[in-house]
This record gives sequence, C-alpha cells and structure tokens, in this order.
Amino acid sequence: METKEEPRVIKSHGMSSEKASRVKTRGHKKEYIYASLINGKVVPGINKEDVMDSHGKIHTIKGGGEIKGGEGREGKWQWFLHRLSKFENDINFYGRDIFIKILKSYPEGHEEYEIEKEAVKEKIIPYMKELKEYLSDENNKYNFLNKACFDERVNYFVIYHDDAFYVFDRGEVIKIFARFLFVENSSSFQKVVFKYDDKIIAEIEVRTTDDGKYPSMLFNMLKLKAFDILNKKILEFRRINPSLYVYGEALKSFIV
Repeated sequence: METKEEPRVIKSHGMSSEKASRVKTRGHKKEYIYASLINGKVVPGINKEDVMDSHGKIHTIKGGGEIKGGEGREGKWQWFLHRLSKFENDINFYGRDIFIKILKSYPEGHEEYEIEKEAVKEKIIPYMKELKEYLSDENNKYNFLNKACFDERVNYFVIYHDDAFYVFDRGEVIKIFARFLFVENSSSFQKVVFKYDDKIIAEIEVRTTDDGKYPSMLFNMLKLKAFDILNKKILEFRRINPSLYVYGEALKSFIV
C-alpha cells in the first residue's frame, strides 16, 4: 500500500515487450489490454460498459483524444453526444427538461439554423442559465455526473494514460467532481462549464455541425486536468504491476 505525501506526478510507465506486442496485434485496443490484465472480458457495444471482470463488476475506460480536436494523451473525454430523442425517451436523465428546451430552440434543418443562428443563440441563453443554476446544486451535480458519465451502474472508472491503467471507484470519482468542480456559464452564455482552480475542466454545449447529429448536446472533459484532480484528492494507491494502479475506495473491492 502506498500513500502520497504530495500529489503524485502523472508520468509514463513503460510496458513490457510482451504487452507492447499485444497492443500492436490488437490494434491498440485498450479494452482488450485491460481485460487481459484483470482476467476479465470485453463487453461489446457502445454503452458505458467496456470490460466485465470475473466477479461481474463493470469497468469503463477512458483514454484520450476521443473527440475531434483532442489529441491523445492531452485530449478530451466525450461523456455524451445526445440528440433530442435521447432526453425525450430517458425520463431518468437529470436535467432532461432543460436539455429538451435547449434543443427544441433549434430549427429542424441545419440550413435554416445557419440563417437564424444569432437569434437561436439568444433564445438558448435563459435555458443555459437555468442549466447552470440546476447543476450548481451539489446533489443535482452529483446525480447528473453519475448518470451522464457512468449511467449509474458502472463500478470502476479506469483511466488509460501512457501505457498504464489507473483504476478508481466510480462513487468516489463522482463525489470528488461534485464537490470540487464549480459550475458557471461561458461569457457568451452558450455553454455550461465546470471549473477547478478557475480553469475549465469540462463543458456542456450544443453541437451544431451538419453531420447527421444536428443539433446535439455535447458533454466533454479535459483528460489531464480531470486526472490531476483525482491524483490530488485521492492519496492512497497500490501498484499492482507496472501497467496497473488502483486508487482510494477501489482498493476495498478491486480483485484481480
């Protein structure tokens, strides 16, 4: 067991030649690498479940560069990209009524939006303010993050960084984010942003590109800044092997 006297520096941990070969032959699929490390199996599909361990626990894995403009180790995590139908159909999505009002402010067609862009931006300002107020409540923030990031059912949050996996308890991650991330609107009131030490960590905004998903709500988070918060707030960890670290509350239940 190791305890950090100071926040641990996020640094690279090299993989063995055997593991490096496995990465290459499996097309750099982090899910398969992680599953092999914990004797688990990859869960197919696009839901929050990535790997199930031998005890039936669910692990979700985030790497980097998962949305356009997010480059690798210093990239962004996309937590969700949802159209109007998602919020209409999922009555348990926290803040759904506000998301519905935002998305219903947009014209059906992208060409029409381009013509009415400035008017639409004005129209969503009160709803973005309402969303900011809603998420400023710590309980609402906790419930929203728990649903948006982990669908309220994932057991472990795993960060893949520089060839190593860092395992956190989902509940502990959400508690830290809910407590320490401060919610604001952007200066234009077109976004809701989550800040730590006055720096933006995550953003909720409307994606308006004409790619078949117009309009959609996008929620993304900066990988290294989020990882840094967890490193600062969770001081206890165990190194299982050169490629696997387990943190905080996860130490009580994580079994390889």
